Amino acid sequence: MAKSFVFLEISDPEIGALIYGIRAVAMTSPPKTAPHITVRGPYSRPVSRKELLRYGRILSPHPVVLEGIGAFQSGDRSTVYMKVQHPNLRQIWWKPDYPIKEFGFNPHLTLYEGKDTGRADRLQTFLRREDIKLLTSDFSVSPYVSDHKDLFPQAEGKERLFLSLINRSLVRADVLARLERALGHAQQAA
Repeated sequence: MAKSFVFLEISDPEIGALIYGIRAVAMTSPPKTAPHITVRGPYSRPVSRKELLRYGRILSPHPVVLEGIGAFQSGDRSTVYMKVQHPNLRQIWWKPDYPIKEFGFNPHLTLYEGKDTGRADRLQTFLRREDIKLLTSDFSVSPYVSDHKDLFPQAEGKERLFLSLINRSLVRADVLARLERALGHAQQAA
């Protein structure tokens, strides 16, 4: 049975392209979803437009901050993520599979998820060194249904799309190439 979720989707094309690029290099295959934070779900029913509009109104007065890198292990799977901050996010947060009392409140955008612990460690080390800090008001609240395939278009020309981030010295122009070398070099040596 399909499950429904509510995503806070990063719509900023430059930030989206950078995140997409990091995820594509880190996971060695193109991501299947646009950069997002799962903020509600799973539901066993579709999420109504009225609900989505209400969540959007709660979040729209403030920008989203993407800053800081974290990681966790769940069984044999490693996850590396970028921390997400927003003053009103907790008001709409509802994730029954991860109750705040048990798991805490940890909104994040997943950058890597897989079984390669060494790759996850290298990615985390690299990204902490980069110290990327991003702020955007270009986001949307959107529904997602788990059995829908390819809901999100792939970013094209990702290196060119985050040119403004490079020009403002928020990231170095060669960040994806250096990430690929950092992840690939250690893999070849193993």
